[in-house]
Amino acid sequence: MLLPDFQYVEPKSLQEACLFLWEHRQESKIIGGGTDLLPSMKQRIFQPKYLVSLCGIPNLDCIEFDEVLGLRIGAMVKLHSLETDPVILERYPMIREATSKVGSFQIRQMGTVGGNLSLDTRCYYYNQSDFWRKCRPTCIKIGGEECNAINGGTKCFAVFSADLAPVLISLGAKIKLFSAYGQRNLFLRDFYTGNGAKPFTMEPEEVLVSVEVPPTPKDVFGTYLKYRIRKSIDFPLASVAIMLILKGREKVCHEAKVVIGAVGTRPEEVKNIEKLLKGKRVEDSLIEEASEMAFRTAKPIANVGSSPTYRKRMIKIFVEKALRQSFGDPEAS
Repeated sequence: MLLPDFQYVEPKSLQEACLFLWEHRQESKIIGGGTDLLPSMKQRIFQPKYLVSLCGIPNLDCIEFDEVLGLRIGAMVKLHSLETDPVILERYPMIREATSKVGSFQIRQMGTVGGNLSLDTRCYYYNQSDFWRKCRPTCIKIGGEECNAINGGTKCFAVFSADLAPVLISLGAKIKLFSAYGQRNLFLRDFYTGNGAKPFTMEPEEVLVSVEVPPTPKDVFGTYLKYRIRKSIDFPLASVAIMLILKGREKVCHEAKVVIGAVGTRPEEVKNIEKLLKGKRVEDSLIEEASEMAFRTAKPIANVGSSPTYRKRMIKIFVEKALRQSFGDPEAS
């Protein structure tokens, strides 16, 4: 499939980019690596008149670390850089683990952090060719009035399936957005609306500039588990990010975050897991209860590959496996 016609724009500053986006906000799309946007344009999901590249803007591709402030990742940092950066390898191995599971090596060479965090939601009835989509009623995500995935539903259930977001949310990350009006900061978890048709709180004229991750203590345990059909390339069909702070020889839990991904319209933190685990050693009865909480939180529907029942079951299995890994169970590796 061929790309539709467009004009390529490469501003040299954030101010220039935001002003252009403001003037052409209904006709423009930001492009970073283009690994998701360009295939969608070939399918005629998007047909922007202008593609606004961020490649010419300085300092958006930097990784910085401060012992007090923590980690700052520019939105244009390539995913491959997160795999190889020495600070991330030493202090944030969980980020490296998630990044290494994104797509293929070639995609990680092109794809950016900002692009992954603002990945468009996906659905079997949406991510198809223009010809295929014309054979069905227009779905909500493209401006119609019903959801084809659930036979006429009035809400869009397209799935958010990026790999980095659950991990960064579990680490308490914030993002910085810049526009012609100035800048605003918000927790990454608040970036996602839960509305598959309009999944982000970012306005068309705003630019995602950076991600900021707080310092992590040395006794932190974190992991990211991903279910996909193939071992490379594929988007997750279910994923779990777990962050635990375990103290002492008994590994008593002082902090816990469990975020599930790829089973709903946004990454979802499993509520009450920290309350369940805090101040306790992670043992079999608690693991079963925590994994059951995650199982109840996951509510997948049949709009991507694999059945909803199996994807929901995988969330429970992943949480149980990760919690066992946290205190060194050799059978959980």
